[in-house]
Amino acid sequence: MNFIRHLILTLTLAPTLASAHGGDKPGPHGGKIEMPGAFHTELVLDKDQSAHVYLLDMNFQNSTTKDSSAKVFARAKKVQIPFNCTVMQDHFHCVPTKKYSQDSEIVIKAVREKAVGNDAVYKLPLKFENQTESKSEHSHH
Repeated sequence: MNFIRHLILTLTLAPTLASAHGGDKPGPHGGKIEMPGAFHTELVLDKDQSAHVYLLDMNFQNSTTKDSSAKVFARAKKVQIPFNCTVMQDHFHCVPTKKYSQDSEIVIKAVREKAVGNDAVYKLPLKFENQTESKSEHSHH
């Protein structure tokens, strides 16, 4: 009986827990959130295709660059376009080496305070759940 209760509780909470990892609403800097490991990445794209990458804690706060790194590239079909990333005070500013298509994916390989994450993959255009495409086109910078 305890197993069934636990299973029902898990299945009831699963959608809530899944949306708590990002996806459903903008992060603290207005960007899209992914959870590649024991931390969150937030991606904000500028109109010039440059990226701002924030490495956040489990509470979506305390963006840091200390003992951290971000490698970013755009991927479409068999083409990969690397970004050159510069460390800023609380995030990484990454500029693509050339223009990428709007149907690409942005991939972030991040390390936050020595914690290595899996690839964070962002499908373009960046959209939040229950958001129309027209709302996703505005810039935060």
